[in-house]
Amino acid sequence: MPDYTYVSRYSHLTTEDLVPPGVPGIFFEPADTEIGVWVVRDLLPDGGGSVLDLGSGSGAAAAAMARAGAARVHGIDASTASVEWARRHHARHSRTCRVTFALGDFALLGPEELLATAEGPLPEPLIVTSNPPYVPLAPEAAALRRSISGGPDGLKWAAPIVGHAQALGTDLGFTFGSYSSPAHAVGLLQDAGYEVVAVTLCPLPLGDFTREHPEQMEKLVARGEAVLWDEAPVAPGYFIVGLACRRRASPHGNGPPDEKSTLSGESLMELLRVAATSRTTRLEALDTTADDLWPGSVRVFDPPVPEERHHW
Repeated sequence: MPDYTYVSRYSHLTTEDLVPPGVPGIFFEPADTEIGVWVVRDLLPDGGGSVLDLGSGSGAAAAAMARAGAARVHGIDASTASVEWARRHHARHSRTCRVTFALGDFALLGPEELLATAEGPLPEPLIVTSNPPYVPLAPEAAALRRSISGGPDGLKWAAPIVGHAQALGTDLGFTFGSYSSPAHAVGLLQDAGYEVVAVTLCPLPLGDFTREHPEQMEKLVARGEAVLWDEAPVAPGYFIVGLACRRRASPHGNGPPDEKSTLSGESLMELLRVAATSRTTRLEALDTTADDLWPGSVRVFDPPVPEERHHW
């Protein structure tokens, strides 16, 4: 049975962070942002450390990571509008913490080039984190919503994110959707030498655009590669999945992972399937599930759904 905890309020975002930017081209999805901060908080050492946030968007997550204990946070994003907004509203220079942002495409830059966008070295230990676009969309729909498109399987950005963390030798925070090929995501992490130590789940209704373009999701669900929440109070729904990942000493030295103690792709899928039998946003089914489910740390974040979710 998972070590199950429940959070029903925003713990890291400020009141200002919950107000839509009102500026074209600025992504606004507070639940995603909060999950990303929880994932980093699960990885931060007591002494602080640094965070490299790939696809930092509005910058609200980076600022919240600093408030959560990171001594240095550097975000990089390919959107000029997002970086300008982040610098204006969330950059911070103080004796205890610095939050900075740079313009760049993390999928095109190498690991050392990413570090070179920061103002000076990022103190060790470094954590790489990302909450990239993850909605599985066909190409014609993807062209209409760049800020949410994760390619046909929702994992378009996963390989460069995991590759950068692996090359830099850091722990990794990765956030995606339950309809975004979860087992494949865990497989990528395991192949790169990572082990999931904590999971954060957030139930949400599908966004309007996603409901209107369900083709890729339906294909993944039909193949058993994705999970939707048909029992949701506002169906259909899905789960934001935040994975806090530690580096293993050797990616392949210990043979295949033990699914009873390590979160494998199939054990994550089973966790999501059990969650999807719940009738409330508390995901109560997880609290009474079988003992042979992954016994790690599972946090459920059940926030108020914002009236506006700005995807561009």
